[in-house]
Amino acid sequence: FRMTHRNLARFVAVLGLFIVAQQARSHAVINEGEAVAGSFSFITLRITHGCGTSPTTQVRMKIPDGVLRVSPRYEESWNVEKRMKTLSTPYKDEAGNLVTETVDEIVWSGGSLPDGSYGEFQVRALMPDEPGRTLWFKTIQNCEEGTIRWIEVPTREGQSPYEFKEPSPFIRLTEKPHGDEHR
Repeated sequence: FRMTHRNLARFVAVLGLFIVAQQARSHAVINEGEAVAGSFSFITLRITHGCGTSPTTQVRMKIPDGVLRVSPRYEESWNVEKRMKTLSTPYKDEAGNLVTETVDEIVWSGGSLPDGSYGEFQVRALMPDEPGRTLWFKTIQNCEEGTIRWIEVPTREGQSPYEFKEPSPFIRLTEKPHGDEHR
């Protein structure tokens, strides 16, 4: 096998994809990756391992600013708590009611997710109408022994979240498909 520039470039590209895939599998991630701006979306947070060999006993997910009407899915054997915050700018919902607060954080606790297993924690929420924006769902994973803080976000242009040891889960907002303007 002769190593030409083209073969070397292919090898490096495949190796890079393998490394990114390995990193993505070993973190807290949001399954969907993308959501349509201005629409309701399901957001599924996947916790892929414990803290070392210690099982996960609590998951705390911070809801980014602009994400509204958050409803967590019921998780059997986990307690679900919605921690609220006051909106800086209240709004009126479809029924004309003034909405003055929103979910700041979802906390799943009281369960036990063994290391070597993965768990999924889902919410449904209205995404901000800001195509192109990346939403960071900073997450803290508490275990029987230890804590992992999935809160690192890029601080400069072009920086990849996969450069971090504990990157924050995220999704990117996309444009509404053509013909979907009334959703």
